[in-house]
Amino acid sequence: MKKMVGVIGAGPAGVASSIMLKRYGIDVLLFERRNVGGLLNNAWRVENIPFLQPSAGEDLCHKLKDHLSRNGIELIREDATAIHDRTILTTKASYVVDYSVVATGTMPKRLPALETDAKVVYEFRDIPDGTCAVAVYGAGDMAFDGAIRAKLTGRKTMLFARSKSVRAIDALRVSAEKTGVELHMAEPILRVDAIDSLLMITTPQDVYYAEVLLVCIGREPALPTIDSQRYEIIGDARGEIYRQASIAVGDGIRTAMRIASQRW
Repeated sequence: MKKMVGVIGAGPAGVASSIMLKRYGIDVLLFERRNVGGLLNNAWRVENIPFLQPSAGEDLCHKLKDHLSRNGIELIREDATAIHDRTILTTKASYVVDYSVVATGTMPKRLPALETDAKVVYEFRDIPDGTCAVAVYGAGDMAFDGAIRAKLTGRKTMLFARSKSVRAIDALRVSAEKTGVELHMAEPILRVDAIDSLLMITTPQDVYYAEVLLVCIGREPALPTIDSQRYEIIGDARGEIYRQASIAVGDGIRTAMRIASQRW
């Protein structure tokens, strides 16, 4: 009798694990509440996967979809909220599996005090089409990457950071400067007010206006409720400090191989 593994999350780790499990002859249920690729959907440019040419994140997401299709793996587009023993619970149904793989990635650290309007978002993919002016808050890779992508798509772009220290890699900082992102270092955002179709952004130095505020101040694991002994957590959901798509892919493959070698 074939075994069934439920994989929660279709980012790089979840896709890699699902495909490898299928290659071992194990049936897979793959759950994803948003889009295949996870945070890669936000990326301006991915340059740190050694065996791939530098690519836009959305292009890599299309490749992941193609790999799933070629391996006959269909998405269950439901939000998996809990694992109880051998049952995965979603907001719509329940599914019985022999083992679960949690590849749910991360969720943003939020700033509720700034969430005064729906146009305060935490991921680039949530910026509405037609937006012409974007403010970004943060000093890490995701903030700089988002600011560069916004600028290169023809938007007026400002980036604000709480201190002078830049946590993003030098390559992103240099690209932001070259593309003309307006940098406001050591200028924390104090408040955000919705004024008609704009956001009024107040800092200790001045007042600025944008249509959307993209907040990128860090991320933390996004895990379902787990009451089971038959699961593994992989990829960024582990909560480790080193988070890269290539690391997540390797983790997904290794986990699938370990599961396939187990006595069920």
